[in-house]
Amino acid sequence: MNVIKKLPSIIIDQIAAGEVIEGPFSVVKELIENSIDAYSSEISIMIYGGGIDKIHIVDNGNGMSEDDLQNAFNRHATSKIVNIEDLNNINTLGFRGEALPSIAAVSQLKASSIYKDDDNEGAEVIIHGGEMLKKRKKVGNKGTSIEVSNLFYNIPARKKFLKTVNTEKRKIIKLVKEYSIANPNIAFTFYSDDKEILKLTSSDLKNRIIDIYGSSISNNIISIQNTKDAYEIYGYIGNLNTVKKSKGNQYIYINGRSVTSRLLSSAAFSAYQSLVSRGEFPFFAIFINMPNELLDVNVHPAKYEVRFSNEWQLYHLIKSSFSESLKDVMNVIPSMYNKDVKPKDNIIYAENRELPFPPTSSSSPSSFTPTSEQVDIEKVNDRLKSLPTPNSDNEGKIIWQIHNKYLITEINSGIVIIDQHVAHERILYEQAKAAIDGRGLPSQKLLFPETIKFSSEEYLLLPDIIPYLSKIGFEIREFGQDTIIVEGIPSDMEVGKEINVIKEIIEKYSHSKEINSSFIEYMTSTYACKASVKAGDKLSPHERRFLVDKLFATEHPYFCPHGRPVIINLSIDELDKRFERK
Repeated sequence: MNVIKKLPSIIIDQIAAGEVIEGPFSVVKELIENSIDAYSSEISIMIYGGGIDKIHIVDNGNGMSEDDLQNAFNRHATSKIVNIEDLNNINTLGFRGEALPSIAAVSQLKASSIYKDDDNEGAEVIIHGGEMLKKRKKVGNKGTSIEVSNLFYNIPARKKFLKTVNTEKRKIIKLVKEYSIANPNIAFTFYSDDKEILKLTSSDLKNRIIDIYGSSISNNIISIQNTKDAYEIYGYIGNLNTVKKSKGNQYIYINGRSVTSRLLSSAAFSAYQSLVSRGEFPFFAIFINMPNELLDVNVHPAKYEVRFSNEWQLYHLIKSSFSESLKDVMNVIPSMYNKDVKPKDNIIYAENRELPFPPTSSSSPSSFTPTSEQVDIEKVNDRLKSLPTPNSDNEGKIIWQIHNKYLITEINSGIVIIDQHVAHERILYEQAKAAIDGRGLPSQKLLFPETIKFSSEEYLLLPDIIPYLSKIGFEIREFGQDTIIVEGIPSDMEVGKEINVIKEIIEKYSHSKEINSSFIEYMTSTYACKASVKAGDKLSPHERRFLVDKLFATEHPYFCPHGRPVIINLSIDELDKRFERK
């Protein structure tokens, strides 16, 4: 007796539908792609009950003839590929010929279409569960209309696993945004239960983003454009005002196709390194064009994933392009009234950022800066060179100190407010990190050396970390049983804090007992926090200027090592709004 049998076509269709159609959003995805491939300039999406009850999509694309409409619901029937070579040169979103028969197999479907050359005469078909019930003539305007009702009505097990109506609706809203950003030249309208959710007219990319996310995003997105070898990248990326606590506003398109790629997302997020580590995510919508032969889209049944022949080259192109676009401090730092932006740790950006401070006369080093280390004048000058010279009334009044806590200075577009403690902390932190890998920081001798006694267990750990303490400026030697004497401390550190700093560092090391990047990070950030000027410390005009210059000579002036913002920007536009001038 033969036990292996060929499955009936109706079962084959339902199995295939299970691969392609995960839920209502999958139906919307496939139908929108068909409309785009048909050169539509207008696409309307209407859903009911989160798309579970009904999905209706209408376009004004090229349409299909009567015969083509019927053939479109046969499996693997497609107009987009003809031979094997076409698989290596796919220029359409759909190509397999699986979507329509898969949808029809698990729903009650009505489709009508009028071909562009057929004088407003076309056809309509009604298919339930993959079975053609009716075919008739149809009169109307050019384009295609497809209604999908009662999804998974004939597969109760699948329907049972659908999410709530609101969850399915949210998935579809996200999907419509994704395709509308990818195709700003197409007008999209989206209704849910007869309520208008989106109405987008034909536009360019920037205005399409503004139409979706609101006018407030217009000043918070940065253009990105780069070309290298066979690759081109362009689009918009968000500054720190666009940061959210969850993913969802990140869009990557390859040759016009929305893709999911951990590698490419990682390249993008690497430019906002600390935001990712805290679980905060900025906006971006980037488009990458490349020759089709470098790309394989025939990987996933629903075409969510792609493969690249040289993925690491693409990774570095994305990372460098983001970093280059994020180099301008004033484009990146958060504005004063944005309360969502609280990034943490280090953010990696390109060098040569320019902060538009009006130039001023040079200042002598302040009392809280190492006497042996000077500001990187080249970096500071890079940020000053393009600005107009202030008038003489402003000389010596460029930087103000407020409540012995914040520094305020005027720039071309408004004012910048700097937290003096975290600014100095960032400076000392970068100096300490560089000292660990370099020649070390200078020390100041203590007039009255301090002794510190440890437990036996802690004292045994000291030889491991003393070389690192020495690098940041501590001079330590043995002084009896389980005791050390501190004869010198870092030049920036206030006398009296050395005991707490050393004890905190040794306590941290006692938990991990491992010299790794995490420990070095803790040690240098602890030193920087304890040694920096505090809120309440009055600074002279020279000290303020020197602190600001040193801050903007650092690699990452935006946030302190613990993640607090160093700078916020209050623009003229924001001031005008607060005073109701606008």
